[in-house]
Amino acid sequence: MSEKAINLWRKACQALSVAELAYENGFYDEAVCRSYFATLKAALALLASLGLLPKNTVRIGYWVQANFANECIHRRKLMPAESARWLAELRNLRVQAEYTDEMMTERKARQAIKLAREFLAAVERRLKS
Repeated sequence: MSEKAINLWRKACQALSVAELAYENGFYDEAVCRSYFATLKAALALLASLGLLPKNTVRIGYWVQANFANECIHRRKLMPAESARWLAELRNLRVQAEYTDEMMTERKARQAIKLAREFLAAVERRLKS
């Protein structure tokens, strides 16, 4: 695995750890945001392991969503189809947490962390194979 993929994977794991800490301390908005960033970085790590990296970071979330679905799900069949939905669901929750007056609930934060854990576990299986 490339150094870029390794570093992105480490960042994904760190983001998930921060999400869990935020959740444990009642910072549910931050737990949701970090859960999303954990999945985004894990997806980037998997794409990097395939030699695919964005040319720049402008609208990177959309680049990841499109390339992850095309390369990792449809073309190479590395990830389950529902993993694209997990990524999109977490992105939508993150937008709510960051840009609206809606406070994330404990339930939503717990669900976000659960999705992020499942996503990272699936990516980790592929990175190790």
